[in-house]
Amino acid sequence: MNYTKSLVSALLGASVLLSSSVMAENHLVTTVGPSFKPMVIKIAPGDTVSWDNMLTHIVATMPEYLPAGAEGWESAMGESFTTPPLTVEGAYFYKCTPHWGMGMGGVIIVGNPTNLDDVKATKPKGAAKRLYKKAMKAMK
Repeated sequence: MNYTKSLVSALLGASVLLSSSVMAENHLVTTVGPSFKPMVIKIAPGDTVSWDNMLTHIVATMPEYLPAGAEGWESAMGESFTTPPLTVEGAYFYKCTPHWGMGMGGVIIVGNPTNLDDVKATKPKGAAKRLYKKAMKAMK
């Protein structure tokens, strides 16, 4: 009888783990000239984001604007890229390093973005300020 209970518990635990990974979505961002489309994307915790049409682009997080406890990433130039599952809630600001001077950046909002006040406190300027405003607008 205990063996049966243990087996049932193990199967239920495994099904919960599998169902959460099955429910995760992958969202697509495309580069169009010197811009990301969409520029701001809202996703659920555990989802991933992929970028395509990356011939002359890199996607890199901006460490100064990452949510606490989140890890950043940087793609290789010219390669499509997919994030690991984004599990830390917050706003992830990213840029195309070669085209940042042209304002090429974006924001991924994961769940409830708890770090937008922290971003505001850094007094972002230029393209970072524009991304912050777009992120705030997306939250309304």
